[in-house]
Amino acid sequence: METPQWLGIVIVLAPIIIFILTMIVVRARLKDQNVSLADLLAETEIELQKQSGTPPTSGQPATPVKRSASRLILFLSGVTSLILGVCITTFYFYMNIYCISCTGGLDLSDFTNVILALGIGVVPYSVNQVKKFKL
Repeated sequence: METPQWLGIVIVLAPIIIFILTMIVVRARLKDQNVSLADLLAETEIELQKQSGTPPTSGQPATPVKRSASRLILFLSGVTSLILGVCITTFYFYMNIYCISCTGGLDLSDFTNVILALGIGVVPYSVNQVKKFKL
């Protein structure tokens, strides 16, 4: 049984469409709550102070916002992992729907290096969190 052309296109592009719609919804939710990406990369204490809504008193200087490079690396690694997952899923759907006579499949045997490299992006943030608690 052959898949109709329009249904095949919808199935192949579904991961990309879902990913884009999810990003739009998340961005809209963050914008509704007046949260920017810079706020998400700030240290936790600053975020909690901002959420509590207690402005600093006039006698105390405002605490400077510290940006976290390890959070930025973690964020970029996560987004890259999501994009790679969407691309691989889309390719897999395409190969299963439109390339029935193809003998070559999706060979991910050398993909472990990429996954490990993206996993290394978690290490700086983890080290910073462990240093804070000093187990």
